Amino acid sequence: MFELDQRIAEQLTQVSLGSAVQVRVGTSNSFMVTASTILPLMQMFEMGGVYISASRGAVEIIQAFEAIGIDVSNIHFLDLVSSGVLGGTDVEYPNITFIDSPIMLESTLLRTLYVLRTVTSQRNFVFLDSVNALAIYNDDRMLAEYLHTFINTFRQREVLSVILNVPDQTPPLVLANLDTYCTDLVDRGQVVLM
Repeated sequence: MFELDQRIAEQLTQVSLGSAVQVRVGTSNSFMVTASTILPLMQMFEMGGVYISASRGAVEIIQAFEAIGIDVSNIHFLDLVSSGVLGGTDVEYPNITFIDSPIMLESTLLRTLYVLRTVTSQRNFVFLDSVNALAIYNDDRMLAEYLHTFINTFRQREVLSVILNVPDQTPPLVLANLDTYCTDLVDRGQVVLM
């Protein structure tokens, strides 16, 4: 049985639409934390949004959500991973858009803004999964600057930004910028199994 972390839902009740939430996870619990964040946004706060997938393909993420009973039809996925995979863009899900590469940060931001203009939800979020995946492909300074622009762009539009990262896999400069610009922190670091 898959169990959600209710403490995350409690923390999310304290944030406003213009907030930027840094969600720190470990590699072993990232999906549980992601699901524990997305579900209350959709159910408790009746939000729709955009899920930017830089760590895994959008189809894999959608199927993982469906496997635990979460309907993500109200979320549009931007997939930065699968376009480089043979046959990766030939999918059955209408709520996926493919970006050619994880280094196309400006294209990702512009596509996110476009999708947000087309959604019917009154309140929206943008979920970035994940900073450490983007750090593999992008220069530290460029990524830090992108995150600053990302956070401020959505703050001005009163769109909740949720930024997932694995701190020990995130460059110090980028992590310092997240600490500076994010208004809230959900820290569910590595779970140690005994």
